[in-house]
Amino acid sequence: MLLGIVGLPRVGKSTVFRLATGQAEPAAATAPPELTQAVARIPDPRLDRLARMHPGKKAVPATVTYVDSPALQPGAGKGEGVGGASFTPLRQADALIHVVRAFVDPRIPHVEGSLDPSRDIGLLNTEFLLADLEVAEKRVVRIEEALRKGRKDQNVRELETLRTSAEALQAARPLRDLDFSPEQGRLLRGFQFLTAKPLLLLVNIGEEDLGKEDSILGALRPLAGPRVALLALAAKTEAEIARLDPKDAAIFRREMGIAEPGAERLLRLSYGLLGLLTFFTVGEDEVRAWTLRRGGSALEAASTIHTDFARGFIKAEVVPFAALAEAGSLAAARKKGVLRLEGKDYPVAEGDVITIRFSV
Repeated sequence: MLLGIVGLPRVGKSTVFRLATGQAEPAAATAPPELTQAVARIPDPRLDRLARMHPGKKAVPATVTYVDSPALQPGAGKGEGVGGASFTPLRQADALIHVVRAFVDPRIPHVEGSLDPSRDIGLLNTEFLLADLEVAEKRVVRIEEALRKGRKDQNVRELETLRTSAEALQAARPLRDLDFSPEQGRLLRGFQFLTAKPLLLLVNIGEEDLGKEDSILGALRPLAGPRVALLALAAKTEAEIARLDPKDAAIFRREMGIAEPGAERLLRLSYGLLGLLTFFTVGEDEVRAWTLRRGGSALEAASTIHTDFARGFIKAEVVPFAALAEAGSLAAARKKGVLRLEGKDYPVAEGDVITIRFSV
């Protein structure tokens, strides 16, 4: 899972990146700004429980990669400025996290002169629309020219889909709002359109606004949908708490009314946006957590673990985590009859513990 963090200048974007990845505060800002990425482990108490059930085996958590892009400004959608150059790596992201400023700090002037989350969201949305429109229109022109020259190898269906996309982008409609068929989705996948990606709007609030999240997000609720999520987070405060000893951090969160660490809330919403689930394996040397799209099959899970497992797939031994935890071991789960054999089309469920039987 690759998540790209974007935002206007001085919105706290890099603070969110450090909170999410556990990175330390940099000694000084880099010049020019550079795209930064880091891998974060996904905490999961179920994996810890599996490790305790299998002493001596290493616990390997699932991971997420965060990419912190340079700040974006008007013109980035047309390739202007430092931020425009970051669109290429952002296109490889599975989802985008747009950090929007809502905190007050007189020492850090807002690039637009005032706080207005709705305006700022619109500014970046426009840049993404322009960047995608340029890609779509260029490809449409190429296909049309090739067809005029009599080339029969051009994909007419792709041309139709790109024209539909360009029309939507010209009308300021993000591609994530369109209802593409599975075939159209496959045709567009290689273009990695920014406005087609799931989007998390992260409103960066001040410590004084803790407890007021619902009212702050109120005006933005109409933007939420199946592929757009909202989150209000006091990133600076959360990052300071995250540096404390876990016990002290828990006390501070409780006193401030923060029910769940910010980094975990960010992950949970990202999982939901991307439609992901977690499954587990117990190997000879390790217990491991993996991510898979919801609805993914046992064969896809096997491929996630290793392509050889998918190639020689025979059956999948499956036991729900809760049933395994109650049984105490895989052997006991098998004896109780809660461990079952499934075929390659079995839809993997959240928390399944899977052993792939395969031939070499």
